[in-house]
Amino acid sequence: MKKLIVFVLIILVISWYAQNYTGFKAFDYARYYWQKIDWGFLKNIKLPNFNLKGTPAPDAEKQLNIFIRDNQFLPNKNAVKVGTKVIWYNEDNKIHTVTGENWGSGELKIGQPYSRVFDVPGTYEYYCSLHPSKKGEIIVE
Repeated sequence: MKKLIVFVLIILVISWYAQNYTGFKAFDYARYYWQKIDWGFLKNIKLPNFNLKGTPAPDAEKQLNIFIRDNQFLPNKNAVKVGTKVIWYNEDNKIHTVTGENWGSGELKIGQPYSRVFDVPGTYEYYCSLHPSKKGEIIVE
């Protein structure tokens, strides 16, 4: 890899020298030919949807992400299909909980996630037990 970088740097230095001290305009030619390339073929390339960790991103039909920010659930009302995994991420600067009827996360520290799979249709209301005015709702269909 070092050899490749050194080689590219040498080519750039030679091109810069040729551009400035000879009649050969290397960068002008490169710019001219670069602009003539038809880049339309790139829109037909299908790349996998990767998240920041390099693993395939989850299917939107099977996972829902809810973020705890600015002392609220974002989004706070969602409809999902049966079997969908819901993950709450505490991205606020305080400790929060995700508490529903007969289920809950316990205290979520800053940056900590909590997940739950909803296998039974219905409406699930939840709130933060530390901040009861913060509420949300999951509608499982």
